[in-house]
Amino acid sequence: MTMLDHSYPLAPSWVSPVTLSPDGKLDASAVGELVNHTLLLEFGYEATHKRRQGRIGIAGAESGQPQFFEANQRGRRFLNLTGLTRLDEIALQGRDCRWQAEARLLAFANPVLEDGPVLILSPHPDDAELAAFGLYSDHAERSWIVTLSAGEKLGRLDRQYIPGLDGDLASASARKGMIRAWNSVTTPLLAGVSAARLFCLGYFNDSLAKLVADPDSLVAHAQLPELTPAPFRRWNPQPLPGDEQAANRGRLLVADLAALLMRVRPSSVLVTHPEVDPHGDHVATAQALALAIQQSGHSPSRVLLYANHLRKVHDFPYGPEHAGTTLPPWQSEHSRLGPWHCYSHPLTLARQKEKVVAMETMHDLHAKERLEKRFKRWWGRTVRRDGYHHYGLHSYFQTHIKAHEVFSWVSGDDFVSGMLQDAGTEQA
Repeated sequence: MTMLDHSYPLAPSWVSPVTLSPDGKLDASAVGELVNHTLLLEFGYEATHKRRQGRIGIAGAESGQPQFFEANQRGRRFLNLTGLTRLDEIALQGRDCRWQAEARLLAFANPVLEDGPVLILSPHPDDAELAAFGLYSDHAERSWIVTLSAGEKLGRLDRQYIPGLDGDLASASARKGMIRAWNSVTTPLLAGVSAARLFCLGYFNDSLAKLVADPDSLVAHAQLPELTPAPFRRWNPQPLPGDEQAANRGRLLVADLAALLMRVRPSSVLVTHPEVDPHGDHVATAQALALAIQQSGHSPSRVLLYANHLRKVHDFPYGPEHAGTTLPPWQSEHSRLGPWHCYSHPLTLARQKEKVVAMETMHDLHAKERLEKRFKRWWGRTVRRDGYHHYGLHSYFQTHIKAHEVFSWVSGDDFVSGMLQDAGTEQA
């Protein structure tokens, strides 16, 4: 069995010691306010099965969905108890796992997202939906969504969305970018986000790190050297600085984001976590945001951070669709961004089903149903009875249809300071 603690640089509003009895009852002697707070239970976890994930249900709570943790591991974990108001009336129910008696409750005051516009940065079409469809649906009237890349990268011709439509890789790549750019500015309409607040900047897939590292250089497309971001920007509701030159350059990317910050003046910005999410485009999106904040002079009150990719971790958030979830696995109590707050945004069952529909409209989530995948799903449903619905063929339909969307967040000033210090850039 692997020993692995999950740890984070957390800054809770209050902390209370808790005793967990063997039957799952919580004895909390000094619990603070629970309403309008995100509540995490830090506890000692131990799996009792080598292959099956540990399951912890919450009896006596209508809003408490079961949560799943790693098989064949033990160590510190965090159970999401957000939404519960009477801890003395619930009991944890473990399956294929057990817990230690000593635990802690950590509470985080929820951010007031109603205090201004919410700007969501999506490195690729579908990142915003995977991480925050529920959040931007519940704040549709104040949400702006900006997708940085067209997501046009295509490795092989047989992977184009419509088989046989294009006869060469260059044409198929351009068409893929057009389709995904269209996805990015239409799918949020399902949540009630106005088309006037949806942008696709059209920079090239897997080029964002190069753009940020060398902002004055032109980064040509690998298959279509003459291609520019212009075709992927055609549906933008308002002009941006990058429209004039229409080139894949980092300084234009930062100028576009700076112009949007000045135009929207968001109090909250959502972006990929530069430390937890290792994808090159995702890290570069956070770097570009910091540079744009510096250039524009507008710093949001808070920056909410999400992760759609994780280092050496698969199938997180764990468990079947509609389960609860918590912070992604992480093993450090230090962050260059400073202490993290935590925010768990709840999704009703109806909202989760709406998220399924939204994800279905994203062409890149239409995976092929290979024989091995069909067999594994049949085995899980009929033999293991694992409870999965398998709404879609892509694994994201299982991992990201959950009862919570969980974010860490820091102040805008701390975000910029940490990002620019890491990049060796002095703030203006």
